Amino acid sequence: MKQQTITKQASEKLQKSEKKMHCLIGFDGFVDEIIHVVDKRKSPGEYERIPDITALSERIASVAGLSANIEMVPVQTKLGGNGPIMANALIAQDHNITYIGALGKHYVHPVFREFADSCKKVVTLTDPGFTEALEFYDGKLMLGKMNNLIEVSYEHLLEKLPEKEIKSILSDTDLIGFTNWTMLFNLNSIIKKFSALIGNLKNKPLVFLDLADPKKRTTEDISEVLTLISEIPTKTILSMNQNESTIIATVLGIEEDELTKRAEGIRNKMGIFGIVIHPTNGAAIACENESAWIDGPYTPKPKLTTGAGDNFNAGFCNAWMNGLKPAECLSAGVSSSGFYVRNARSANRMELINFMKSWASGEIKD
Repeated sequence: MKQQTITKQASEKLQKSEKKMHCLIGFDGFVDEIIHVVDKRKSPGEYERIPDITALSERIASVAGLSANIEMVPVQTKLGGNGPIMANALIAQDHNITYIGALGKHYVHPVFREFADSCKKVVTLTDPGFTEALEFYDGKLMLGKMNNLIEVSYEHLLEKLPEKEIKSILSDTDLIGFTNWTMLFNLNSIIKKFSALIGNLKNKPLVFLDLADPKKRTTEDISEVLTLISEIPTKTILSMNQNESTIIATVLGIEEDELTKRAEGIRNKMGIFGIVIHPTNGAAIACENESAWIDGPYTPKPKLTTGAGDNFNAGFCNAWMNGLKPAECLSAGVSSSGFYVRNARSANRMELINFMKSWASGEIKD
C-alpha cells in the first residue's frame, strides 16, 4: 500500500474516533533552556548560528590546548523532560493524563504549572532536572543537570500514594508511558512493581517505553532493563531513535543496518509486541505479523527539535490506543513530530489530522 494511502486512511480513522483515553505518563521532569550557539555576531541583535553539530565539534577541536569564547543565546525556557513533553502532546490530542514525575518537591515549578493544571492527576516526587539544549539544524546537544532525579523510585512513590491507589489508577489506565530510563537510575524499581501489578489486572493497559539515549549506561544496566521490559505482562512497545537502536542492537548482539530488519531482530530477541525506530527522516516498526517503514515529513530547517521524539511517541500512542494498524501508527507519529518541528509546539487533534491530510496530498514541503 502506498504511503500516501496509509497516511490518508490513518487521518480518517483518527477523525472518526473521538475517544478520550486515560494515560499514565512519567517519570522525569526538566526545565529546558533552548539555546542557539553563535557562529558570527553581526550586531547586538543579529547573529549567524553554528548550523550543525559537526561545525561545533570542529570549532571546539580547533582550540584544543588553547582557549576560546563560544557565545550561547538563550531563546526559550520551557517545560522539558521526555515525560512532560510526551504527556503535553497527548493532552493536545484530547486525552486524559495522570502524570508521575519530577515537577517540584514542595510545589510545582512554574514552568510546569499550565501543564499540571491540564492533567487529570499529578504526583510529583522531587525537583526537576535542568537542561541546556543546544539547537542545531541537524540535531541537538542536551546538557543536563539531574542530581534530583535519584529520588524517582517506587519507594518515594509510596510516600505519595498508597499501593491500593496505585492499583486503582493502573486499572483505569489505557496506556502507561515509561520515559527517560537513562537519567532515572531508580526507574527499574517502578517498572518491576508496575509489571507485577499489571499482571493481576483483568484489563491490562498498553505499555510504551522510550529509554532515551542509553550510551552512558553500562551494558549490564541496559541488559537488565531489556529483560525487565520483556517480562511486562501486556502488549509492550519499545521506541528508540536511530542512535539508540544501534546501542540496543549491539547489546543484544544484532548486526543489521537496515532499520526495519534491525527492529525485527530486536523484537525477536526481546519477545515483546513491537519495536519502533524513528530516525529524523521516517520510522520503522516490527510487530509479530507486520513490519513497515514510513518516510517522514522531514524539514532541513526545523524551528525546534528538542522534544521531536517525544511528540513522535505521543502521535504514535494516540493512534495505537485508537486501534490503528502499525504503519498507520507510524504515520501519526512522524506527522506529530513533523508538525512540532515546524511550529515549535504540539499539534492539537484537528491540526494533526489536517497536517496528515496535507502531507498525504503532497501539500507539505520541506
